[in-house]
Amino acid sequence: MKIGDIVVVIGNSSISKLIQKTVDSKWTHVSLYIGGGYFLEIDWNTKASLVKDPYTFGELDYVVLRSKERLTKNQQLSITSVACRYNKTGNKYDWLLLLALYLKTKWPRWKFLKRLNEKNSYVCTELVSKVMEEVGVDLFPGHDGIIYPHDFLTCDKLQPVLFAKNKVS
Repeated sequence: MKIGDIVVVIGNSSISKLIQKTVDSKWTHVSLYIGGGYFLEIDWNTKASLVKDPYTFGELDYVVLRSKERLTKNQQLSITSVACRYNKTGNKYDWLLLLALYLKTKWPRWKFLKRLNEKNSYVCTELVSKVMEEVGVDLFPGHDGIIYPHDFLTCDKLQPVLFAKNKVS
């Protein structure tokens, strides 16, 4: 893996099942590789944190995506630095935005949904997108702010570099 790689996951928790039904996609989670075996994560039951090798045990199906434009050394260093800042501040999970993701599937043009986004709270897609934007890689320019995990798979600025299939299934 390289710093800046984005992992898109098919989760198997009860929240993942709910997300799958809500957004009509099997993809439920994203995280950002920051180097040294660490990933920036935020999940429904955690705050933003750095996690060591969460995908090395073959329990989940996932895709690793990489920027089509090679990241500069400065961008790579910035990703690590920005991720460490989010780890230190421990931003909480944005349950209201998760609700907005569901509501967006029912009423995609409803403008009120943006107001459900809590300041300094994030869902995984928002956190990864924000870190990348802070280092000069705007993955979803002009997007309304609500991003689904499967949106990363169709992002024209990313390319798949690894598909990992669950060894148990």
